[in-house]
Amino acid sequence: MLYHKLITLSISCIVQVRKLHNDVTHSLTRKRLSLMQLPQYKDNSNYLHTKNDKINGIPAPLSKYLNDMNPIFREKVIKNYLSCNVNMMDPYLVNDNVSNEFSTLIKDDLLENMSYVIELNPGYGLLTRRLLEAGVSFIHLYESHGAFYQELQSLKAIFPNRIKITQGNLLKMPKMLNLNRSCSASNSPNMDLCKLYDNVPRREWEDKSCMQIIGTVTKPSFIRHLTISVIFQTGFMMHGRTIFYLAVSPSIWNRYMCCNKRHLAPQIMFKILFNFTMFGKLDRKGFLPWQQIRKSKTSKFGSKDDNQVLFVVKLEPKSNILSLFGGREHLIYFWHFVRQYLYKSSSAVIPTLERVIPGFGERLIKKNYNIFTQFKELNIDQMIDLYMEFKSCPEFNESSFLPSGNNIRRIYDPYMKAE
Repeated sequence: MLYHKLITLSISCIVQVRKLHNDVTHSLTRKRLSLMQLPQYKDNSNYLHTKNDKINGIPAPLSKYLNDMNPIFREKVIKNYLSCNVNMMDPYLVNDNVSNEFSTLIKDDLLENMSYVIELNPGYGLLTRRLLEAGVSFIHLYESHGAFYQELQSLKAIFPNRIKITQGNLLKMPKMLNLNRSCSASNSPNMDLCKLYDNVPRREWEDKSCMQIIGTVTKPSFIRHLTISVIFQTGFMMHGRTIFYLAVSPSIWNRYMCCNKRHLAPQIMFKILFNFTMFGKLDRKGFLPWQQIRKSKTSKFGSKDDNQVLFVVKLEPKSNILSLFGGREHLIYFWHFVRQYLYKSSSAVIPTLERVIPGFGERLIKKNYNIFTQFKELNIDQMIDLYMEFKSCPEFNESSFLPSGNNIRRIYDPYMKAE
């Protein structure tokens, strides 16, 4: 009897515990649902949109932004947005006010330097129209997505003989070069790339620029490629100096402007090779696709601002860069010098270079270097001066530095010889 009562009591306790657990669970669920319905949850700037946070397939904030547009144009934007793989697309303008701001920032400088103007990924041609109205006589458009062609052809009809349209994405110039394949197969340049410049005047490096390129850049690989193009005079620099008017992400711009020991080599080369100017800022929301918002992620380079603004900048390769280093060959060697010895920027200058040219340290001591001076302590002028001293040594031509530098040159030589 006692055993039966104990069993009954334990079963009763278990049932009550389960009932209490279920009540608590339902209560917490109701609280979570009520919190999700609060306006501040929906408006949280760090909120990542889910599949349910869409209106007719368009993210709700984007749909709200597009509502202020002309209804006919809005329908075109939405249709193309839904038909394209937005994850694979480079930014294109959809806001005419932002296009006007872009044109206003660059038009005066562009008109002073104009020779052959190219616009990358014009999309609907909003900026194109503004530039033509501002006085640009002719623009060559490179657009890779067929969804925009009808709009661009209509614009071409409005401005006859002032627009040329070519299918292609020149932001992918590094892939177009395809160095490894070309060099290993036939040791000759990609002639399709050479044909891109059929109408671009060929000019000496010291002369005025051969063309001006306008576009939007949100990937750092493009700026890295511009550095290579200047050093080896390939890619965009095959016919001479090219000026760029770019809307760039803050994180990309700050990568080259902000002092950071991990990126010393790219920063030094960028500042040595280019004259640069920032004209102003543009609202990033005027470009599609929008940049994905990332939760609580910050960066020294300002990536948290990438979904808010774009910086409008001008990049112009310096006309005296070849004469400064004594020709293209030594510009290439200097680039190799910077890459090699700033890779470990905490290395001491004298012991490192003594291993390449024995006795070189004595010359540096006379120039106020000491045994503890590190590469990262040198400014741009000191880095140039150090290389000039290094290459002036009689032992330079027999040093181990030249073979490694020549290996780099061989990769690019076919493109430098292209006609």
